[in-house]
Amino acid sequence: MDFDFESLLAFIIFGVTIGVVYGIVALGISLIYSGLDIVHFAHGEIYMFGAFLGLVLSQQLGIPYPGAMIGAMILAALLGMFIERVFYRRLTRSGGGYTVAGMGMIICGFGMSVALMNVAFLIWGADAEPFPVDFGIEPLEINDISIPPSYLLTAVVSLCLMGILNYFLRYTKIGLAVRAVAHNKDIAFLMGINVPLFISLIFGLACALAAAAGVLVGPMQSVQVEMGYLMLLKAFAAAVVGGFGSLPGALIGGILVGIFENLGAAYISASHKDIYAFLLLILVLMCRPAGLFGVVAKVKA
Repeated sequence: MDFDFESLLAFIIFGVTIGVVYGIVALGISLIYSGLDIVHFAHGEIYMFGAFLGLVLSQQLGIPYPGAMIGAMILAALLGMFIERVFYRRLTRSGGGYTVAGMGMIICGFGMSVALMNVAFLIWGADAEPFPVDFGIEPLEINDISIPPSYLLTAVVSLCLMGILNYFLRYTKIGLAVRAVAHNKDIAFLMGINVPLFISLIFGLACALAAAAGVLVGPMQSVQVEMGYLMLLKAFAAAVVGGFGSLPGALIGGILVGIFENLGAAYISASHKDIYAFLLLILVLMCRPAGLFGVVAKVKA
């Protein structure tokens, strides 16, 4: 492809747009890792469930798109809290990370991923479902670059969600309690914080973010049962590039993955688009093994 700066700018803009979606999902993964010290391998399926829930609320129940997104986030949060309470709680009580229970948690996460995917197959089938939405706004024109409304909305809503999450965690009492639980559960318990309740809240919050990402991606692509697998891999790449457990790092990592992926598809090969995220991951880890904003890894006796 011939190189010109206008095309380069277009690819970067679209890369940032999809990158913030990776950032939202990566943010949820990092939030769960920070709070529970586990890696949630079923997070891609929560993202997929969120997209389908938004589709059902919007297309079948006639709820406006913003309401459908909020509804999908609430339902996904409740689903995540149910999964954490019923299936993960016993394992997380015994520890996470590098403990034996932590390994059990990883296997349980894979099992939950397969279970959720099969439940979705039974409910919605294997066909891809279109998610048409009339946003009522014109595409944004920058020189000869036309940015569709769905991309604009995705970028704006994603950044708003991240801003709200940042405010919630930094300036509200509940957010401070969430950070205290994420930092040290024992000390948080001694301070009178209901640790099990806040662990469920962290899980629900992360699942709500994944659902929002699914509803945002729906109008740009189609909604299908297998959409969560690839998103999970990209979000993991984003979380690791930014530094696993770092919330700002998840956002920056997502944007970098989106830009790198788009530029690779444009100037090298579009048929290998999904590889570039992992090439970036390898390059970053070779230079900074903890990621760009990584924290010191926890080592448990």
